[in-house]
Amino acid sequence: MSSQYNECIRLIREVLERLEAIEGELDLIKEELRELRGQGVTRSQQPRSQQLGGGLLKAISNNLFLDTRDIMAKRLLKRLIDEGKVVLLRDETANREVVTTKEIIRKLLSKLPISINEIDKLNDREYELLTILNRLGYVLLKDNKYVASEAAKEFI
Repeated sequence: MSSQYNECIRLIREVLERLEAIEGELDLIKEELRELRGQGVTRSQQPRSQQLGGGLLKAISNNLFLDTRDIMAKRLLKRLIDEGKVVLLRDETANREVVTTKEIIRKLLSKLPISINEIDKLNDREYELLTILNRLGYVLLKDNKYVASEAAKEFI
């Protein structure tokens, strides 16, 4: 009897997780529809490249990067990564995966070289992204200055 009860609980939790993911994707769709209505553009008039993941891309732009654990629409995220619209950065040291865009990385790299003493010119999110890029080898600390590495040329 107890094993049946535990199995029911497990199945209910699985269903709730799936519903949560579906709800996240529906929220993105609703947001995109609101944007389209606000612009007075029908879906057929808008290029496909702007249709896919507009809400998620906007959230990434507003926050500079998002932790993949915070993104409910995993399939949408995978499509955006596959199409090259977002960049997945795996920070093994911090046991963390974040997504951002090449444009955001390019803007941050354009602020380099930056001295450790001038690091307060960056906001908290920029500094956090700089730290991630440093751990991944895209940014190096040389002579008390953060500079772009050779690997960072893929973003420039």
